[in-house]
Amino acid sequence: MDLKPRDSLTMEEREEALDDLLKHGFFTQIRLTLTEGVLLVSFALLLGASNIVIGILAAIPSLAQLLQVPSIFLVEKYHERKKINLITTCLNRLALLLMALIPFIAESAAGLLLLVLAVFLQATFVAIGSPGWNSWLRDLVPQDRLGSYFSKRLSLSTAVGVPVSLLAGVFVDLWALQNSSAPLIGYSMLFLVAILSGVIGVYYVYKIPEPKMSTPDSKRTFRVMVTQPFHDENFGNLMRFSFVWTLSTALAAPFFSVYLLSQLGLNVPSAIIFTVLTQVASIIFFRLWGRLSDRYSNKSVLQVTVPMYMVGVLLWTFTTLPSYHLFTIPLLLIIHALTGISSAGVVLTSGNIGLKLAPRGEATSYLAARGIVIAVAGAVAPFIGGLLADFFSSRQLSFTVIWSAPEGILQFFTFHLGGLDFVFVISVIVGIYALHRLALVKETGEVNERIVLDAILEETRRGVKTLSTVDGLRQTFQIPIRQRREERRKKGAKFE
Repeated sequence: MDLKPRDSLTMEEREEALDDLLKHGFFTQIRLTLTEGVLLVSFALLLGASNIVIGILAAIPSLAQLLQVPSIFLVEKYHERKKINLITTCLNRLALLLMALIPFIAESAAGLLLLVLAVFLQATFVAIGSPGWNSWLRDLVPQDRLGSYFSKRLSLSTAVGVPVSLLAGVFVDLWALQNSSAPLIGYSMLFLVAILSGVIGVYYVYKIPEPKMSTPDSKRTFRVMVTQPFHDENFGNLMRFSFVWTLSTALAAPFFSVYLLSQLGLNVPSAIIFTVLTQVASIIFFRLWGRLSDRYSNKSVLQVTVPMYMVGVLLWTFTTLPSYHLFTIPLLLIIHALTGISSAGVVLTSGNIGLKLAPRGEATSYLAARGIVIAVAGAVAPFIGGLLADFFSSRQLSFTVIWSAPEGILQFFTFHLGGLDFVFVISVIVGIYALHRLALVKETGEVNERIVLDAILEETRRGVKTLSTVDGLRQTFQIPIRQRREERRKKGAKFE
């Protein structure tokens, strides 16, 4: 297939490209599931990582996004987004190989250093390819289908992440039991599977045609391209919201897995089960948020899902009082379900609102500028979170109720903060300010959140009812399959 951009795409070619993009998301999710999240944190902890190192690993992908600045120049100079993306994705897969080799060539401090290097190299190549990839998607996916299409892609990707997460968690646990002297090698085997899945993803990138880039009416210098988004008042408000919101989430999110594994003492499979609950909730609600964002606006959905997410973060502080208690597991179930429901809306609409507000022909520089702003916040926040976690590790704040009687003294905690709990509270405070910044963003079609809240609450009741039954879980995993079959049937009838 020719790597050169196409002057135009037929309807059939565009639909086939969108179909291949779904498959790309499927295999990309397998790679990400096996190399990020709980598995990456568990791998790092086995190598002896501290809170600071966990924070650094979480900050690296965001820090690397600063490389989008020179990438803008490459895209604008050569106008070959597909070729640039293919090169960077292939190099990314090679960096994955370094992760897989760590248990065979180094352990402890040296192994951690190599892990940091491997994560940095992967993030670097992702960052260089991001501006072209985002601009490519902006031209490929019809604007009136952004919500419905990306909700479908995210639900399909998340659906494959559920069984992969479970199988991977069980595998590393069983491997450690059978090979107690070499538990890290089990992770290497998973990383090799991730590389294979990543290579298949590259194949689908190769298949997807690239529409020819739109060019602005007037010639602009590189400096103007980089700075213009910051002079756009409305897009500037979006970037300010993105900065504060990323700061809020990146303070806490990298330490959720640490909290489960270290503070609550859960094993990897148990921690992954909670992660799977989040993914299942996301699958159910992606379609709802996609429909509502197309019907109303992305901002309207964000105004509801952002507070929901913050409530989930705040609930982490009640899971220990000051240690494991009777309601710890029920609270964890509520937290992960609420996080899945809300993060589905946040992830979908926060990405789509950037695509929608970026002017056609200038999407590369606008989306890259937003990516850089997010990168700065995402790089600083986990590092600060790690420092705060270590600082508060020896500090506690408690409220107790004491009953004194002749028979003795009864004392119990009503509220307790310690260690990572302080980080979660700070994250929520920053998130409240992010809501203020979101209110200043203007988007076509936006309505008061009360209008969309009624529709959301009704659909939420149905979604929670589905999530609460075994049969509902089974049907949830069938949703993407049924969608794909129906689309194939319609497409076949359409082109016969």
